[in-house]
Amino acid sequence: MFSGNDKISGRQAFRLLTFDLLGLSTLLIPTVLAGVSGRDGVFCIVIGIFAGLLFLRLLKVAMVDMVQESFSDYLTRNLGTFGGRLVQAGYLIYLVLLAGYTAYLFTALVLNNLLRQESFTLVLITILILTGYGLLSGIEGRARVYELLFWFLLIPLFLMLFSALDEIDTDYWTPVFHAGAGGILAGSYYVFICISLIFLLLFLGGYAEKKEGIFRAGKAALLFVGMIHIVLYLVLLGIFGANALAKMDYPAVTLMSTVRISGGFLKRADAFMFGIWFFTLYALLNSAVFYSGTMFRGLMGKKKCCWGNFAILVVVLLEAFLFYQAKEAGDYYQLFLEYVGTPFVVIVPLVLAVTGKKSQEKKQKTKKETKNYQTYKKLSVRKWKNAGLMAVVIFSAAFLSGCNTPELEDRNFPIEVAVTDTEHFSEKWLDASEAGNRVIDYSHLKVMILNQDFVENEKSMTEFLELLEKQNEVPRNTYVAVAEDAEKIMEIADVEGQSVGTYLEELFENVSEIDKKAYPTLGTLYQEKENRLETLFLPYLAEEEEKPVVDGYYVWKRGKAAGRVGSETALLSAFTGNDMNEYTLSLERKFEVELFDSHNEIRFSGTPEQRMVEVDVYCKGRVAAESPGKFYSERELEKLSQEYMNRVAEEALRIDSQVDVTNSYKKVGGYERDWYELLRGTPENYEEGMDIVYNVEIVWVNL
Repeated sequence: MFSGNDKISGRQAFRLLTFDLLGLSTLLIPTVLAGVSGRDGVFCIVIGIFAGLLFLRLLKVAMVDMVQESFSDYLTRNLGTFGGRLVQAGYLIYLVLLAGYTAYLFTALVLNNLLRQESFTLVLITILILTGYGLLSGIEGRARVYELLFWFLLIPLFLMLFSALDEIDTDYWTPVFHAGAGGILAGSYYVFICISLIFLLLFLGGYAEKKEGIFRAGKAALLFVGMIHIVLYLVLLGIFGANALAKMDYPAVTLMSTVRISGGFLKRADAFMFGIWFFTLYALLNSAVFYSGTMFRGLMGKKKCCWGNFAILVVVLLEAFLFYQAKEAGDYYQLFLEYVGTPFVVIVPLVLAVTGKKSQEKKQKTKKETKNYQTYKKLSVRKWKNAGLMAVVIFSAAFLSGCNTPELEDRNFPIEVAVTDTEHFSEKWLDASEAGNRVIDYSHLKVMILNQDFVENEKSMTEFLELLEKQNEVPRNTYVAVAEDAEKIMEIADVEGQSVGTYLEELFENVSEIDKKAYPTLGTLYQEKENRLETLFLPYLAEEEEKPVVDGYYVWKRGKAAGRVGSETALLSAFTGNDMNEYTLSLERKFEVELFDSHNEIRFSGTPEQRMVEVDVYCKGRVAAESPGKFYSERELEKLSQEYMNRVAEEALRIDSQVDVTNSYKKVGGYERDWYELLRGTPENYEEGMDIVYNVEIVWVNL
């Protein structure tokens, strides 16, 4: 550990590089990979990390002759004055553009997730002021802060990923090896573009006591970040699906909003967890501006340039405005990285590796100059502590904008909303803030009730979902239900002292036989609008004794309305999908059996033209306590249960909407690749000619 000497340890270098690599890449990589390589994106991450390790090896060779000197001095010594300054100019352009894009992305995230009512200019200027104060503490001060915050930020990320495991549908991971060589190469190169930021360790050579420690830190950071990317991508892919993931802006942040805390006031967990990206993006922005300053001073031939960092921050400000005002600027920046920026950061170390060693005399001279430079640059520990305190104060002030941000008493928090058509919803809810004195805050919305005729209008429903997704006001974890007259359900004043929304949330999460994760949410409809893989069952509400009750289910089949079905169809589907703890079958009048501890497996047989889906059910069973004392043998009960399931499945399959209670279409890619290829363009034909067969094995516990 070093103190006040502008030096960093290997552990600090690891954490500094991890923060630099993590923030931007976790926001951008999942969406791009889902678009170009889909389910094969995880292989792109592995290839990209491997390429990063090879690149790190090249960097080590390039720095073999580097002594305790700044990177700009090293470039001049190896490439001469003209060549060195030319390369420094290239790095300066790369880093300033990186800083501008990071500042834009940082500001956009803050506006979208924390301060939606604030101006882009105010937030951006505040962030850049924080960046300027961060620069005052030097690299040692920033490294110490990041060292302290490292596990405080990453442990919540790990907990979030762990908590999301039970939401993963592994069927979304298949089929693999389907993107083709072009998709794999494109995805791998994009991963490498993000991972190639490991070249920033070139700038750390003059700040590390031992150069070898920098490369160990770089290797550890690459592997650590690579593992996070693999886990994160599999989680995102398993929850959202490839098609939906490819259309999302920042899926890692969106994942936070799917976390549901029952009965609590905290609905937007993404705002709470945003600190992960706040500090990682802040770290990258600080690094980009700091290293830009070293390149700028090298070009100017000065060891100190008071106005250099200020000039860079002004340029970054203008760039961020450009990215914000002209969305195509982001596309041009991506092209720059693909064809100019990334090749540049690879070629320069290659040239340095070739021009490697210089005379011992020149080394000694450089060492002497470096020693004087380091003495001049020393900062006291007290200075960076004061700068850090000032940064915290200024950052806190950004949230004290009471004149622009409505207070709690000026907000309305709807718990449930009814939607009869898009125009009505926009006028009554989305645009209500403009017509009145109170702001509509949807952060605690629990249930959205849709009119049946509205759901059945495919064009209107698609426009409605696109509007909500674009507005990003309504939480994705809001439950969705259907009713013949949604307004009538809303007219119920209260139910047992609760609002309708709170009552229904309690019903779905704690009373219903179906697991709460099987109930569709607004986010589920967003996903299916793109994925078109699942058969969903939306609760169909009716009023009974001044209470909302679930009177059947409305089928949402692969992104389209498919009509209403009875509860027995939805319950069998949930049981087949292992989404029920206990399943009650009415075998005869007043005679019921209860199945529990089930493990069900789906198998495919037949041909693509004459498909058969078999469900093997393994569970325990008992006769319901209230059933009459009619005697059946175990074999007879098992047969009756099997016949009941086959009857329900057959009836659902033969109605006009052709409902597959096994919800097996999403599994086809992983189990029957031939079927997948045949039906890929026409998923609506999947149920035609299909047969469903249940094979039941029950261990009876009270006979």
